[in-house]
Amino acid sequence: MKKLQTLVMVVMVVFISLQTSAQAFDKGTKLITISIGGANMFHVPIANNSDGYGTGYFYNGWYSPITGEISVQGEFSVHKYVGVGFNVGLGGRGSNYGIGSGFYYSGFRSEFNVAFGAVGNFHFFQLIADKTGKNIHADKLDVYVGLNMGSGVAIHPANSNYGWNTDFDALFFIGPQVGVHYYFTDKIGINGELGYGKTFASAGITFKLGGSSTKSSRK
Repeated sequence: MKKLQTLVMVVMVVFISLQTSAQAFDKGTKLITISIGGANMFHVPIANNSDGYGTGYFYNGWYSPITGEISVQGEFSVHKYVGVGFNVGLGGRGSNYGIGSGFYYSGFRSEFNVAFGAVGNFHFFQLIADKTGKNIHADKLDVYVGLNMGSGVAIHPANSNYGWNTDFDALFFIGPQVGVHYYFTDKIGINGELGYGKTFASAGITFKLGGSSTKSSRK
């Protein structure tokens, strides 16, 4: 009887240990996230002759529009609560030029852009789970804050109807982000972010390639 009681206690200790140790983000975690949303990146004209007369009517100074982006981000843990990685985005926007009257037109031109940069995130929800020792579902839920910065290029296509040549902008972005992962399985979850720079607002899917499994803590 005592042996059975001892065995039951050992099993319970192991089970509790597995529950408290599993985290959505920890050492060894590798994440790949594919998302779609918007970005706020600084555009700096580097070749501008939009109106065909050399005055560069469009985009005389830097500006920061919201553009649609499809991005791929990789993040790799360098600490139990900290990850760094890269972001690559493809995006752009349509145009509304032609609004107005007279020689000059108000609005903005279409663009296609390519952006790339670095990200760093602090996964504070995991820290809270460790410090409190409470079951706040840190095996499935991961909340983080971080910074992003990078560069790229935006291309404004030519339009012969308006006499506009192809224009190029240099891209630069830097800003904060706050995000969340929620894992439905051990390796697949959803992601959402709000911020400035590479992310204005985005949603996507995350693939977890390493780190502790969420299976041991699932009830």
